[in-house]
Amino acid sequence: MKRFAELARDWRFRTLVPVITVNLLAFGGLYFLMYHFAVNNLMQANTGAGELIFDDLSLYYEDSTTEHRVMSMVPRMQHIATAHGLASLTLFAMNGDRIIEVSGVPFRGDESKRLVLERSLGNARSCQHCHDPSLARLAVMQLSLDLTEPMAEATARVQKRFALAGVAWILVLLLLMWTVRVVIGRPIARIGKSIRPDIPHDLDGLARAHKQREENIARQMVRAEQLASLGEVAAGLTHEIKNPLAGVIAALELLRSEDGDEGTIVLVDQMLAELRRATSTLDSLLRLARPRPPQRSEVDLARVVREVTSLFAARLRRQGIALEVDADDGAAPLLLDSGLMVQLLVNLLTNSMQATERGGTVAVLYRNRQLIVRDTGRGISQADLDRIFVPFFTTKEEGTGLGLAICRQIVEQHDGRIEVQSEVGKGTSVIVTFAGEESANGALAVG
Repeated sequence: MKRFAELARDWRFRTLVPVITVNLLAFGGLYFLMYHFAVNNLMQANTGAGELIFDDLSLYYEDSTTEHRVMSMVPRMQHIATAHGLASLTLFAMNGDRIIEVSGVPFRGDESKRLVLERSLGNARSCQHCHDPSLARLAVMQLSLDLTEPMAEATARVQKRFALAGVAWILVLLLLMWTVRVVIGRPIARIGKSIRPDIPHDLDGLARAHKQREENIARQMVRAEQLASLGEVAAGLTHEIKNPLAGVIAALELLRSEDGDEGTIVLVDQMLAELRRATSTLDSLLRLARPRPPQRSEVDLARVVREVTSLFAARLRRQGIALEVDADDGAAPLLLDSGLMVQLLVNLLTNSMQATERGGTVAVLYRNRQLIVRDTGRGISQADLDRIFVPFFTTKEEGTGLGLAICRQIVEQHDGRIEVQSEVGKGTSVIVTFAGEESANGALAVG
């Protein structure tokens, strides 16, 4: 059980399992849709052919009744049944009696593979000199087709194409597993071995004296190695996983637009949502592993705070959460990347919103180069508080564990400091302090 818990917290496990699960669901749904699409095309093609046969027989029947030679329909119907491989072709009177019945190819399949089509023969003007003009219909034509072999061929085609796609997917999966094991696993294992102190027991005092320093160095080295390895694997994931996912999404959207069945559309929408969630996770991973340099310019952070919080106001109101905003509009502009500031605020507000129950409060304060996002949510335990900035660590079922890691990265890119204060059952405060680097239009702050 302990081993499983450790495995569940492993960021590699948490990344691969959702990706593999989504791919399996996508392939299963894709096979169902491909099969449904092939059978639907087969039925439409045979239905169209049957309508053409009915058109031919309708004209011939009208001519034959005009010339009082209805029984000449027999050789005509027999010829059509044989030429088109029909199981049967029947002409019924309106009282249900069979007038003519011919057979083409013997029916060898089960009834589920039989396609039956019918069409009524109208009482045309040329027929009314022998038939009651008040009758709307004179007879009913019925044909049946054996679709056993065509459906078997369609199924074989779908299975062949799906097998090729499955082989390609397995190759991509094996490459991904090899990349995770070799590119990430081995370097981290070597670092882990190198930082273990090989000190005799009689030097415990010296080990304790250096323990804190060794732990700090070890954390920095592991984080640097993780980010470097993440950069390599992120590029591979983008090419090997995201691009195929984009192809699957495009195929599902095409199938959704062509298939009007409500049940199928619901299934496709669910699959598309999961695929887009996996794509979003890959984007976050790439953003964390390969951050872009901040493009600094004069930014009124108070205005950014008001704009971003206005976007969350409606969502918080629907969830019954109060929003409080206190931003110092007179604060001097800072040299920041406005896009990264928006991303920082969106991540922090999203976390607070998800952690706060109905009736709670989310507050955003900004003054004196200090940004505070506070909530009255469930809080974070002390054990988890030490790991909240570790990539892929999360306590949420739907979380990726990348939000706060990206927030810390953004703050550090601006030479700032981020800290989290939390108490279980009372709430959490995230405090971001920016360096005293104001724009040329404002005074240079100290500290």
